[in-house]
Formats: sequence, structure tokens, C-alpha cells
Amino acid sequence: MSEGVRLNKYNLGESDFVTPGMQLHYVAQAKPDEPAVIHVKDGGTEERISWSELDRLTSRMAWMLMDHGVGPKSTVLCTYPNGIEHIAANLAIWKTGAAYMPTSHRTSPEELLELQELLSPAAALTDIDVDEKVFKCGMAELREACSGYSDEMPPDVLANPNIINASGGTTGKPKLIKQNIPCGHSDGSIGSWFQVSGMAMDQTQLLAGALFHGAPHIAAMNGLFSGGTLVIPSTFCPEGLVECIEKYKVQFMQTVPTLMHRIIKTPGLKKESFASIEALCHTGGACSEWLKRAWFEILEPEKIYEMYSMTEVIGMCAIRGDEWLKHPGSVGLPKYGSRISIRGAEGEPLAPYEVGNIYMSPPAGFFYTEYINEKPLGTIEDSFRSVGDMGYVDTEGYLYFSDRRSDMIVTGGENVFAAEVENALLRDAHVLDAVVVGIPDPEWGRRLHAVIETDGLVTAKELKAFLKTFMLPYKIPKTYEFVDRIRRKDNGKVARDEILRDSIAKGV
Repeated sequence: MSEGVRLNKYNLGESDFVTPGMQLHYVAQAKPDEPAVIHVKDGGTEERISWSELDRLTSRMAWMLMDHGVGPKSTVLCTYPNGIEHIAANLAIWKTGAAYMPTSHRTSPEELLELQELLSPAAALTDIDVDEKVFKCGMAELREACSGYSDEMPPDVLANPNIINASGGTTGKPKLIKQNIPCGHSDGSIGSWFQVSGMAMDQTQLLAGALFHGAPHIAAMNGLFSGGTLVIPSTFCPEGLVECIEKYKVQFMQTVPTLMHRIIKTPGLKKESFASIEALCHTGGACSEWLKRAWFEILEPEKIYEMYSMTEVIGMCAIRGDEWLKHPGSVGLPKYGSRISIRGAEGEPLAPYEVGNIYMSPPAGFFYTEYINEKPLGTIEDSFRSVGDMGYVDTEGYLYFSDRRSDMIVTGGENVFAAEVENALLRDAHVLDAVVVGIPDPEWGRRLHAVIETDGLVTAKELKAFLKTFMLPYKIPKTYEFVDRIRRKDNGKVARDEILRDSIAKGV
């Protein structure tokens, strides 16, 4: 990029930093009639909204919210499902300077009431019952409710904090993570995102995750900021996603290993279906070596990016496929000046290749996330913190993620990472999904138990024999349970605790 030429080609302002609301306004001026969002509904019908329409809608929504007391430092709850309304709600909230707090549209009224008590939101964009003192707008009534407000862009303000995410707390109550940074991008920050994700300006992007979950939301909103068209499918079934990629010539996709596995096992899958893909970025857990290499048969390694981070953003690692081939299994080197330290049970530093707790320090020691309703993460020397992940580094400093400490199972005195066993099970052509839990056992302490979703053409005996090819005997599950569907949470993560409770109750 030559001197004086901005990466953000839509930026018409004097400042290098642009808020999402102002960026939307700029893109709408540049290509008013081109599609910003395409929502592919059941049956293949679609709804589109152009950049100019999205800009006007979000401005009307913002004025409506501000009319009901929403502004900087406010919080607005949003439970809309994936779709144009959710995207518009998010951008409208940021146009007011408020913090966006997304949660699932399947959230119960009791859970939503608990969030209200914790956050005291100024408004709730939801179809779920809320406290009558809170301004509420359901999804079906949204456009009519804001129709009388101005189309003009509201005064440009910073949303800081910009987002509050929810995840499970150790007390059983919601653990909320607030990001205390201004919402928007400079050329430097959007360029850094492009570098670790593979995204570029003006790409067509496929949304393959829930918007209330961190990684899909970040990718979707960064794609829109970059002037790209966002394609939102009605479901995440692998066949439907592949159809969307082909039909809309999708160029960028953010996904997770679970979905990568389901796609790779789609009957009749053709490499040609992915011809338009310029970058696939995956996050959200360990990706086994065999699965990564299988995707290299579909996309060139240079097109596959992996990021390792967490909602708390204690640090981040990233790696591209061609670099991964030199360090198979790694999630990359730390980025943006953050550092890694692997520690033992007593907090002692461990040598390369020794598995321990992953501690990371943020760039310049700047912590921009904080918990609500949960104790802060403990900090050791040089601002190192851990969220409970385990792994090791090699002699060059590349990180290798093993599993969450909470998912490690001690059986017969040996430590077994559930993710390692699950990834081995998924190598079998007949296994579609798998979760491994530790059942209390008088002999083993915890007995390895596999809950498996298959095509119905494999037995427990055959799976045991298959696993012997890849694993030591103590890592092979002793009991097996076949189910129609592995239970997952709305964010796509395995409902491990619920599965364990159910298995114990069944007496397996």
C-alpha cells in the first residue's frame, strides 16, 4: 500500500479510526444498491437488504432507542435469531454508543430476567418477556416501531464498552465478559485482522455460527465493516452450507472444527464446490491433524487460517496452513506482542513439550476485558493469566493446544484429554459426532465413556479395534452409547455436563 492510500477505501473522514455506524454510512454512499446482507430462509427463499436500506434502518432504530434513553454507557439486550434484524439491531445499538449484549433467542424468561438484574439494560430487542420497566421491541414489530423516526445518521459516538458476552460461570450463574475498548477500526487494526483471518475488503462471507457467539459475530461484523456482503443461512446443516457457498460464490468463511468435520463427511462432496473460497478461518477448539490435512485436499494450505483465543482475550495465536505444515498440530505463535508461559500445577514454568496450563500476557499488559458476576482471572508475574486451557510449546515458541483442564479425565491414574479421544473417534468414516466423558467408577476413578452419533454402520467392538490403531490402551473408552444427535448448546459447544449427567442417570 503506497503512502497516503488507506486500506479502508470507504473512509471519507479525516481520522484513521472509523466507528461501525459511520463506516456503514460511508459504504452506503459508495454502493447504495448492492446487497449488504442476504438471509437465505427455509426452502431457499431469500431476503436482501442493500447498504443504503441497512444504513437508513439502523439510523431509524438508533433514534428510536435514543428516544427511550439509550446512549453511551447504556446496555441493550438482543435475543433476535440470526438474520437481517439481528445485524440491524447490533449496528443500531452501536450507533447510539451503547454496549450490545447478545444472547440466544432460546433464552428462558427467567434467564433473561437474571441478565436484566445484573446489567440494568436501557432496552431489550427481544420477543422474550422482560421487566415492564425496560423498553422492549420484538423482531416482528421492529420496522414498524421505528418507521416514524429519521433516516439521518445520528451524531457519531464511540461505543465503549462495545459488547458484553455471556458464558457459563463457576457459580452456575451467568458469567458476563465486558470489552472495554472503543468499537470500530483503524487501518492498523483491520489490517491486523486481515492478516490473522485471511479476510479482505469487499468479500462475500458466509455466516456459519450464532451471532451471539464471539467468533462468528466478530467475523460477521468485521466483514461488513470491510464492505463485504454477508450471507446468512437459515440452518448450519453441511449440505445447505455447501449449497450457499456454490450459489453465492462465497469467498470467506469462519467456522469451527465440528462443522469442518461434518462438511468433510458430506456424501458426494466435491472440491469444485469451494472454488470461490479465498480464505477459511477456523476457531473454537482443537482441530485434529487428520481433519486439517483432509481440508488441505479441498483448499490450498495458504487459504486455511487458524486462530486460538478466548472471549476473555488474554492473548491470541494464529497460524496459516502453509506455516502449520512446518509445525503440524500447532495453533501458532502469539500475536500483537502477547507472550506465552506454560506452567505446572504449582505455577512453575515448564520446559518445551511439557504439557501444562497455558498462560498468556496481552500486548503491553493491557487488559480490556472484565468479568461481571465472576471473580477476575488471577494474574501472575508479568501480567500472565489463564482461562484453564492446557497445552505446550515447542522450542520455537509455537503453541499446541491440548484441551480445557475441566475436560481432562483422570482414569486409572492417567491423564486423558477428551478432545484427543474424540478426534480419534471422528476419524472413523461412520462417526459423525462424538463426546467423551468420565463416568465415576470404583475401579478406574473415572471410566472413559463415549457418546457417539453415527450413520448406524459401526459397532462398539469395531470402534475399539479402530482406536487401537491410534491410541494407547488406557485412552480407549471402555463403554459406548449411540445416540441420534449429540446434544449441543446454542453456541455450538458440546453440552458436556448435561451429557455426563444423563449418562450417569442411565447407569451406563
